[in-house]
Amino acid sequence: MTFHSVPSDAFFRRALETIGRWYRFVEAGEVREFFHGGRRFNNGCLVTFDDGERSFADQALPVLEAMDVPAVLFVSPGVLGSGRNYWFQDLRTLRAEVGDDVIRQAAAVQLGVPAEKVAGYGVPALMKSLQLEEIRHLLDDLAAQHGIRFNKRWNLTLDEIAALDHHSLVTIGAHSMHHPILANETDGVAEQEIAGSVAALHALLGRSVDLFAYPNGARGLDFGVREQQMLREWGVRLAFATDTGFFDGNTDPLAIPRAALSGDESVREIQARLAAVPVWDRLRTGRERKEREARSSTFSAKSNH
Repeated sequence: MTFHSVPSDAFFRRALETIGRWYRFVEAGEVREFFHGGRRFNNGCLVTFDDGERSFADQALPVLEAMDVPAVLFVSPGVLGSGRNYWFQDLRTLRAEVGDDVIRQAAAVQLGVPAEKVAGYGVPALMKSLQLEEIRHLLDDLAAQHGIRFNKRWNLTLDEIAALDHHSLVTIGAHSMHHPILANETDGVAEQEIAGSVAALHALLGRSVDLFAYPNGARGLDFGVREQQMLREWGVRLAFATDTGFFDGNTDPLAIPRAALSGDESVREIQARLAAVPVWDRLRTGRERKEREARSSTFSAKSNH
């Protein structure tokens, strides 16, 4: 299971209690042994968090401690070390302040296409069509034009991450340096994002880091063979996607699927999500994925070389 932000300890406790009726909670080491040590088990669930939002420490960790549940926290050290937010957190602020139409128009300029070409696209899909440098440039320019300050700080600090890594229930993993869509980036930038995050966390934590979660995480859209090869070269043994599914002995250890909860599900909705794990990606509408898959026929693909 994967989480990002946790709205309340009550929700998170409800989620873990519901999941715990179906599965035994396992730690990262058990999953590593499953793939690389011949260990086998059924009905195991690894709890993961992406990004390192402050709600992990404030809302989730007390529940993990009370229920004795281990978790992996995937973070981007370049973002947390800079004191800035992730680009999608600043996008959240910008959407609330100026609205999606203004952002679409700016994205059309960035993409070099007429505004009408992107009118039917959702803002997240458009942002994920850009390289990270382009995204930041677009967000910062719009913020300056409209007098908006990205003052809220959503995330934990690197000092807090280092302290959490000593917690008996928490394992820290890499999530790239700055959370780009890796497949959009050049070979050089993708290498820097992967290698940099593993090396920075190694230096921070004083141990090797062999766990990685792909930013955004859809196989074929956000990562592929190139990124997996880079991870192998940097000693990563388990990498996690956001495609929904179970893992078993036939699963690629560098493309482990996960099921996600957004933070507003009832017990019944959580139960339904768990029951539908094998077919969830086929059941959901997947509008954003369809938009992203169709984007190459609407505007020019970015070069990755």
